Amino acid sequence: MDETADNNKARMRQRPGLCRLGLGVSGPLGADWFSDAKASALIEGAIERGISRFDTSPLYGVAETRLGEAIRSVGPAAAKSLKVSTKVGNFLDHEGRRRRDFSPETIRRLVEQSLGRLGLDALEILYLHGPDEHELMTSLPVLADLQDAGLIRQTGVCSEGSHLARAAREDSVDMLMGTYNLFDRRHETMFDEASSAGKTVTAIAPLGQGLYRRGFLVPKSLADGWYIARALVRNRRQLGAATQEQWLHEVEGWDAPSLALAFTLANPAVDCAMTTTTRLAHLEANIAAAGRELPHDLMMRLASVASDG
Repeated sequence: MDETADNNKARMRQRPGLCRLGLGVSGPLGADWFSDAKASALIEGAIERGISRFDTSPLYGVAETRLGEAIRSVGPAAAKSLKVSTKVGNFLDHEGRRRRDFSPETIRRLVEQSLGRLGLDALEILYLHGPDEHELMTSLPVLADLQDAGLIRQTGVCSEGSHLARAAREDSVDMLMGTYNLFDRRHETMFDEASSAGKTVTAIAPLGQGLYRRGFLVPKSLADGWYIARALVRNRRQLGAATQEQWLHEVEGWDAPSLALAFTLANPAVDCAMTTTTRLAHLEANIAAAGRELPHDLMMRLASVASDG
């Protein structure tokens, strides 16, 4: 990592709150059944409230298109402050079928298409989305070429477990993106080591994908139903753990999602927590929580819960 990147990383860590909070344009925000108007209002609302980090992917339906439309709608002055990342390797083809392809020609094509949909000349970060070791090693030279061409500024890997750990050992990888939250700390040691080595760490699912909200299993919208279905299929263990820790809903001055987000951001290795939501009220609550510091005794209790989970 060069000196400029190190300086930017240091400045980011010195500034609490909004600079460490991002919005993932994914899930319902990229689904056809979720309206364009609601998605645009949410994204534009995030920009108006000072969120500058946005992450998406060609795997997430029409998410890139919607993010691009929102960026254009806020005007060039506001757009200049945004740091947009997307991904390559896993994507939807023109018939909506999921494809996996890390070949050089596909990576270059996906980048060109993403830039077009987003209305950008360059991407702040391009992530390889879940590569195995062979895909990682054959893709990194392509990302270096894209950097040299000025199409991307930083390179990253979004993955989990041993595949993410392998990427962390590569000097040419600037950014790591992986799950980290109150009940899933499997990447904690890796993130600490990567941060010490000068890499930037983005935590995804910092709110456990909505599991900490009171009444999570009572849907109030189609989007709520989508989150519940995902939790039951992919995240049942964390859902059970969150349900058992009812005291999280009884802490004076805090709600459970705010505690979860503050816990994630209390880790000095985490440079950015990438959240997602379909509700402006939830976004505003996340912004408020990102600017708060957990009292020491509360932090210790949360850390104990996480260790037990």
